Amino acid sequence: MILRDGPLERFLGRSRDRRMQRPPGLAFWLDGEPPFPVALGLALQHLAVQSVYFVLPAAVGAAVTQDPAQVTRFLSLSILAAALWQALQIITRGPSGSGYPIPGTHTAALLGAYLVAAQAGSGFGGIGALVLLVGIASVALTFVLQRMRVFIPNEVAGVVVFLIGVALITLGTQQLGLQSLAAAPSGAAVAVVLASLAVMVVAALSRTAAARFAVIIGALVGVALALLLGETPAGAAQVLAGSPWLALPEPWLPDPGAVTPAALLAALLALVAMKATAAGSIVVIQRAADAGWTRPDAPPLRRGLLANGVAVAAAGLFGGAAPGPNTAALGLSIATGTLARRIVWLGVPLLVVLALCPKLVALFVLMPGPVKAAMLFYVSGFIMAQGCQLVTARLLDTRRTLIVAFGLTAGIAVAVAPQVFQQVLPALASPLAFGAMVAFLANLVTLPLVAQRAERRLAPGPGAAREAAEWFAGLAGAWGLKPGTARAAEHALGELAELLAGRGVTEIGLSARRAEDRVELALAWQGAPLPERARSVRPEDLLGPLEAQERFAVWLATRDAQSVTQSAVADGQMLRLVFED
Repeated sequence: MILRDGPLERFLGRSRDRRMQRPPGLAFWLDGEPPFPVALGLALQHLAVQSVYFVLPAAVGAAVTQDPAQVTRFLSLSILAAALWQALQIITRGPSGSGYPIPGTHTAALLGAYLVAAQAGSGFGGIGALVLLVGIASVALTFVLQRMRVFIPNEVAGVVVFLIGVALITLGTQQLGLQSLAAAPSGAAVAVVLASLAVMVVAALSRTAAARFAVIIGALVGVALALLLGETPAGAAQVLAGSPWLALPEPWLPDPGAVTPAALLAALLALVAMKATAAGSIVVIQRAADAGWTRPDAPPLRRGLLANGVAVAAAGLFGGAAPGPNTAALGLSIATGTLARRIVWLGVPLLVVLALCPKLVALFVLMPGPVKAAMLFYVSGFIMAQGCQLVTARLLDTRRTLIVAFGLTAGIAVAVAPQVFQQVLPALASPLAFGAMVAFLANLVTLPLVAQRAERRLAPGPGAAREAAEWFAGLAGAWGLKPGTARAAEHALGELAELLAGRGVTEIGLSARRAEDRVELALAWQGAPLPERARSVRPEDLLGPLEAQERFAVWLATRDAQSVTQSAVADGQMLRLVFED
């Protein structure tokens, strides 16, 4: 149970969420209620994009066994895991779930670990145990990395989101056979891609109701053209005819004994990319859905990462591939301005029905490759644009530029020369995993280099408040703090200096420290401690006893601080204030 104002409430509580402002130009905002036919069409459009990622668990299943029934069973369980992820993420009550409409899918970050496990002879039970361990570790990391903005700042999240777009392009080229030099795509395949993209663009720019369904309209035109030109998978009719309409997939129990050290290491290394991908997707929709967005809102981000870890652990328990955010479908929602939760809620039962119907699974899997490629190419641009916007949300100084440069360079290097990484670093042989790892490490290694400190001794007197505020104003300009942060800290120093001067304190020691996402102030003096700041104040406190007046003054000075702590030190008292920048 979460207690009011307790640590869990402060960490995950929905009352701590920042109030969002609806951006102009959206067709449906978060609480919008599109008509059922419209919502169903948009949910089916998400499903069409989500189905492209079915190739990931299908490829993993094929690496474990050649039995089509077992592969279909693994794919169906994986689709159920994606439905669970989607439902847990969109919940608007309780300690878990960001509350944002983010479609689910199968994360590509663990693909290297799956293949390492398959090569070692692990069956689906071993893969389930591997996913379960990763989910547990993901949940634990959510509580360990409390200052998420320090470890995954906008720059790292932006790099990850951009590399997701690169991964989508890579997946699209694979659908066209461009990853192999054996044969170039046929003219008919190229025609299907170009025609599908052209219809999507025309529909998106039509300024009609069709704009919301641009991708599915283009995909339907592409499928019709592919059938006309003979660009369909070989034996598609036989596979479709042999698939049953209804089948309940039997879960696989986790087999911890089948988990090899190499596969576990690969999975734990990929955990950084998984967390960064989930965080990046949550930040992307935060930014798209809030006209007043300036920085990530921490409580929804933490709840979203917690829901992500819980869904991954649950997938491991019943034997599916690890789920994660479908950034392609999310980019589609942003591109069409349809961010209503109702649409993604409707997608949950659609995924469940699909998972229980192998014939429908086969229908989506058998979609012509050129059509899948066109869908991926269309949404990848929107994803990379969102990544660029995240990267540039703050002024790029030298350190932040290096983080972005190293992360993008590492990810694109893997995309350009994947064979070398597959031989040398199979655990990180994907642009997303390697780029996220490099950006994450670059941020951690350079983090101590940006901490700045300053100290000052202040003799309380008539001008002490002004002197303290002017001292910090100079620091704020030198450190490049946001104006709001500077004003709040200057006000706090001035008020506290005046309060201590009124007590007869002869000297105040001031110190300031700037870290990546915060400013810490400390005041030290000899004498009695200040009273705790009042939880609520009344104007009549100013005319009350001295203690009530001081409580009011402490509240007035520290009301904009993120945290306030007071402690006894060897030579007196120390008050610490933290301001988020």
